[in-house]
Amino acid sequence: MLAAATVLVLTALAEWWHARKIARLARLAFGPAAAARTWTRVAPLLRVLALAAFTWGFAIMYQLHLAAGKDGRPEPKESPRLIFVADLSPSMLLKDAGPEGNQTRRERMRAEVESILMRVGGDLRFGVIGFYTDAKPVVMDAHDPALVRNVFDGLPISYVMKAGTTDLGTAVTAAVKLVEPLPPRSVRLVIFTDGDTTPLQPIPPRPASVSQVLVLGLGNPRKGTFIDGHQSRQDPDVLRSLAAALRGEYLDINEKHLPTPKLGDLVVITPPPHPGLTLEEWALLAMAVGAAVAALLPVALELAGTDWRVVAPTRGEGTEVR
Repeated sequence: MLAAATVLVLTALAEWWHARKIARLARLAFGPAAAARTWTRVAPLLRVLALAAFTWGFAIMYQLHLAAGKDGRPEPKESPRLIFVADLSPSMLLKDAGPEGNQTRRERMRAEVESILMRVGGDLRFGVIGFYTDAKPVVMDAHDPALVRNVFDGLPISYVMKAGTTDLGTAVTAAVKLVEPLPPRSVRLVIFTDGDTTPLQPIPPRPASVSQVLVLGLGNPRKGTFIDGHQSRQDPDVLRSLAAALRGEYLDINEKHLPTPKLGDLVVITPPPHPGLTLEEWALLAMAVGAAVAALLPVALELAGTDWRVVAPTRGEGTEVR
């Protein structure tokens, strides 16, 4: 606004000075009538407003350019990674999950993954790490969530792992080491498990690459189901210990989905349509109109500014050329 106001004042002073000069030369410029056509009285105002509008638009575009970056594009930043760490042990096939208790724990996990994928968006990279007796990366740095859905839609990953007893501590430690080399605070870990494990081994500190850890519990936490010589149920104490070791948060999702606020800035809310032109569009419009008026005004003054026409006599006019 300051730049536009400065140009407006300077241009207005220049027009005033120009008008004084024209007044002294009116007969020479406009003939015996000593006046241009009536519409030309608005020409000084149009020129002042056109140059001020162009300056305002140019200043706005320059500021937006500086805010966006040196090349006019937003400064690049590391894409956040949403990595699912999935328990693939046999206990996840037990049917005691869901609001009615008629889903297997693995089916409930798949439904929760779908619920999360439906709510997140933006420039996200996805990953899936499966664990049982060990942890193995299945998908890493995927931009297409369909790859994640394919993993949880019955892909038999557990067959590549040796059989045995679920060692949650060792498996999560291996998963954490897989994401440790990634850029700082770029990873959100979402761990799905029922907590049915051998005694929990010490968990290493959460690496700098991980900004958030959610430990999501599956299975009935009150009533166990018999498998492999023991009663298997969701073990809140184990899952709370795991979450505490990783400075994360434990939530029971056996009957209710993960609350949306827990996903933080991964949730993309589409803004409502803008009711009018944006600031950038107004600036471009001001520059276009201002430049057009400033460029066409001299042409209009030349062609239709006055009835007086100075015609240079051509050679031989009124005489016979021999």
